[in-house]
Amino acid sequence: MSPRSPFYGRLTARVGAARLKAALPHLPRGGRVLDVGCGLTDLAARVPDYFGCDRDADVLAAQRGRFPEKDFFEWDIARGEAPPLLVREGPFEGILLLAVLEHVADPAAVLSRLSPLLSPEGRIVATTPHPSGRWPLEAGAAVGLLSPHARDEHEMLLGRAALEEAGRSAGVSLVLYRRFLLGLNQLAVFSR
Repeated sequence: MSPRSPFYGRLTARVGAARLKAALPHLPRGGRVLDVGCGLTDLAARVPDYFGCDRDADVLAAQRGRFPEKDFFEWDIARGEAPPLLVREGPFEGILLLAVLEHVADPAAVLSRLSPLLSPEGRIVATTPHPSGRWPLEAGAAVGLLSPHARDEHEMLLGRAALEEAGRSAGVSLVLYRRFLLGLNQLAVFSR
């Protein structure tokens, strides 16, 4: 997508690339991948068995135009809607939540909705801004370095303890945690 897209700031593509770089090593090779809140990613070109979901119809239209051979579904996981049929059939070896959990009021409920879709050895791989990154995130959005929506759409920023608790409440365990991008973002990998 063009950096002039209404979804992008000047650094959005770089931050997105850093999220992917942090997450990709934790996805099983050759497995089915569900990308929840897929946004305008190029991941569909890199993962053979890829399924993308997003709540934004404009994002989905753009992705379908870019990757007509892939399946993209409208699904607002935060509302508690049932997943689309092809998603419900699962199972998925990898479920991505890149910059999603900070946009929902109940991260544990989101993880609970996703865990039944995992294969027995599957992983939920999430990235989210760390609470210490609130000021840089809001300032970056205000001056156009990051998505202009970032400042207005965040419900909460979760630290490690909150991520662990959300996982526990959802019946999944935090098996790997690390911070990246100068500690302003974090990676959380969950399994059943």
